Amino acid sequence: MSTPVEPLRLLLLADEPEWAALLRECLAPMGDSAVLIHAPSWEVVSRLFEADRTALLLTVPNLQPAPGRCHLPTILLLDEEPLIAPLGVSDWLVRQGLDASTLRRCLRHVRERGVLENTLQRLAEQDPLTGIANRQGFQTLLAARLAENEGRGLALGHLDLDNFRHANDALGHQAGDRLILQVVARLKSQLEAGDQLARLGSDEFALLIDTRRAPQRAECVAERIVEVMAEPYWIDGESLLIGCSLGIAHTRANAGADPLMWHAHIAMQQAKSTQGCTFHIFNERINRNARSLADLESELRRALRRDELELHYQPRLDLRSGQIVGLEALVRWRHGERGLLPPSEFVPLAEQSGLIVPLGYWVISRALRDMQALRERGLAPLHMAVNLSFRQFQDSQLLPTLSRLITERGVEAQWLEFELTETAVMRRSDLVKQTMDALRRLGVRFSLDDFGTGFSSFVHLNSLPIALLKVDMSFVGGMEQREENRKLVHAMVNLAHNLHLEVVAEGVETPGQLALLREFGCDQAQGYLISKPLPLTELVEFLTFGAAQAAVQEVV
Repeated sequence: MSTPVEPLRLLLLADEPEWAALLRECLAPMGDSAVLIHAPSWEVVSRLFEADRTALLLTVPNLQPAPGRCHLPTILLLDEEPLIAPLGVSDWLVRQGLDASTLRRCLRHVRERGVLENTLQRLAEQDPLTGIANRQGFQTLLAARLAENEGRGLALGHLDLDNFRHANDALGHQAGDRLILQVVARLKSQLEAGDQLARLGSDEFALLIDTRRAPQRAECVAERIVEVMAEPYWIDGESLLIGCSLGIAHTRANAGADPLMWHAHIAMQQAKSTQGCTFHIFNERINRNARSLADLESELRRALRRDELELHYQPRLDLRSGQIVGLEALVRWRHGERGLLPPSEFVPLAEQSGLIVPLGYWVISRALRDMQALRERGLAPLHMAVNLSFRQFQDSQLLPTLSRLITERGVEAQWLEFELTETAVMRRSDLVKQTMDALRRLGVRFSLDDFGTGFSSFVHLNSLPIALLKVDMSFVGGMEQREENRKLVHAMVNLAHNLHLEVVAEGVETPGQLALLREFGCDQAQGYLISKPLPLTELVEFLTFGAAQAAVQEVV
């Protein structure tokens, strides 16, 4: 038994009753294959056509819905033939000469064109893996939904998977695809009719939540989503936990799509500051802070272009010989309004925005230039320590860029030292070791910064080409008051020596701290007791005119 064919629904928006009579007369020969629905405006009947992508709209110019409000293919009804083709419509009909044959051809043309356009649109706006909307499709969909009801009654969620790229690299792309399909299934299970889901990127999703019935529904949906996303995933028989960060932003009357997506993104970034599966609701205070950060990021980009950054150098003292044997390069930003900014004011922002890579290359280049300048003044060679971020380790141009800079500056690579944090070393030890080995072949050496504040593995410490451990100032600063600090620092020194590594103590500020470090057998010390970080001109004076010797005598 064949399935009955649904009649074609024709929606007529016309304020003249003559159009309804004429169209019904032309449709009479088509029998039950088409039905004409007459309405005074699109807003009155839009809910009836939300899920119908096959219906057609026939309307006169003065009642034609605004662009983006109506998704139906449109046929414009005119009293006379237009001089130029009307914009924004699929076809048009002229009252004079309209008959059943003309109407039938027009309807067939518009339907076939609509099928083709829908297919092309779907391919362009659909994620091929999951079948949900992609970024382009979601932007179209969001604009249309915001045009309804002046944008009220909606909330936008921006969800980002934590560590998906790491799982993708470890498991392989096919397993990563299966993981994404499970993620989409879980998200769909928490959504209802009127909600929509889209994939914005490889591990980013957008959720449009209908809150017309209950304004607090978005928070309830967010709670359920983070709960279900926290459950383990099963991929190829293995259990896998993936965190997620979800930001929620409520729409406001007549607000645009771009501010809404920006607000949801800000809230997602706030959620990222907490481990595991979490969500955050956007508020204006966060928005003000985010705009301040965005302004600061723009200023930092300009500062890099305008050479507003400078390096200060903090000397390192050898506790056996009493000589200055090294320097640590510390970046400063001479801000036009806020004065000289320390790294803590802008380096985290550079890490977050990706500017840490060009900033890092600037620091290396300037440090090598200043090493060359010190040698040209006849000063003894000193180890130059430069902080290297994990993001720079991931940059494919690190090795060739460093090789070029060393060659251009004419310095010996053995005097260049890169400081790494425990967090960077532990994040991707395989990648870190591979890059460190390649850089080590150039001749540079490595130190592990802030030792004791992270989660170092002795296996990694022993396998990575690290020459020095730097004991964090938080341990050094409390040695004179706390026996636990003294024991910890002493144990760190012994551990490093057992691994054939040198030890540098940071944040040394008192003669008592220096005496304890000598007692423990620490190799080098760095801190305000020896010298504060100095700009190049002051550093030259410190090293050239006996200031270094005077400082050393003072602390010996």
